[in-house]
Amino acid sequence: MKKYLFLAAVLALSVQLSAQQIPASGQYYFNHYALNPAATGTTNTFPLSFSYRKMWTGIDDSPSNIYFSGEMNVAKAMGVGLKFYNYSAGPLRRTGAELSYSYHLEFNQDLHLAFGLSGLFYQFYLDKTELSFEEADDAVLSGQDQMFVPDVSFGTYLYGKNYYVGISVPNLFNRNIDLKTDDVLQQKQVRHYYLFGGYNFEVNPDLMIKPSALVKFIETGLYQIDVNALVEYKNMFVGGVAFRSSDAVVFQLGFRYQEIFFGYAYDLSIGELAGNTFGSHDIFLQYTLPNFIAKRGPY
Repeated sequence: MKKYLFLAAVLALSVQLSAQQIPASGQYYFNHYALNPAATGTTNTFPLSFSYRKMWTGIDDSPSNIYFSGEMNVAKAMGVGLKFYNYSAGPLRRTGAELSYSYHLEFNQDLHLAFGLSGLFYQFYLDKTELSFEEADDAVLSGQDQMFVPDVSFGTYLYGKNYYVGISVPNLFNRNIDLKTDDVLQQKQVRHYYLFGGYNFEVNPDLMIKPSALVKFIETGLYQIDVNALVEYKNMFVGGVAFRSSDAVVFQLGFRYQEIFFGYAYDLSIGELAGNTFGSHDIFLQYTLPNFIAKRGPY
């Protein structure tokens, strides 16, 4: 009986994560590399990005994600990027790193197309000692299980001065996560498809409106749509609102001072969790350094 309770608890965690197996920053519109390996090396700078996202505050053991990345142009038409992240939800944790490469084609001064490829390596970790049962004297409930997993993601990115469109596909290998207990718990890592794009409208030299959208589709048949609208004043203050289908309304604020940008987003739940959580919080910090390798950008 205890074994069935254990498997049921872990399967519940698997279902909880099935809606999005790839952890990413909630404020991806400030860091396109968070979604697409082809978005590396598009400028002549070296941005370092950090984010912390805490989901569904007020619910015990709710998920959280820490994310760090850096990317730059390293030679004519070539970019590289590096990511680290740690996603945790109760006793289950996923920690990983990703190394990316992109190649850029220039059709004219305002039309570029990039192709990107990433190699991923991450660890799934389950701490069974954090699971609670009426009877906890069985060996199946003790210790930890872990598995190291390699994977690959691919993306394309079309961009110009005021627009961008990208498509990326993580989890190309469709690996099974096989955590050993007395029985075998498996969770297949299915392919994700991310389609996102945006346009920057210059109202006047001080004011820009930046609408964008993201469509997320998973091969299990799940999908989600984000629609965002940001307003930027004097390249310093940012504010906006977003709608995430069947999930949340998001309120966003940001401030830029020289090389430093700070962003904050609050998710007000409107889906099944509405009324059961105090919402989600997302903090984003970016420090932009000069590119010390290729000072002219990709072209």
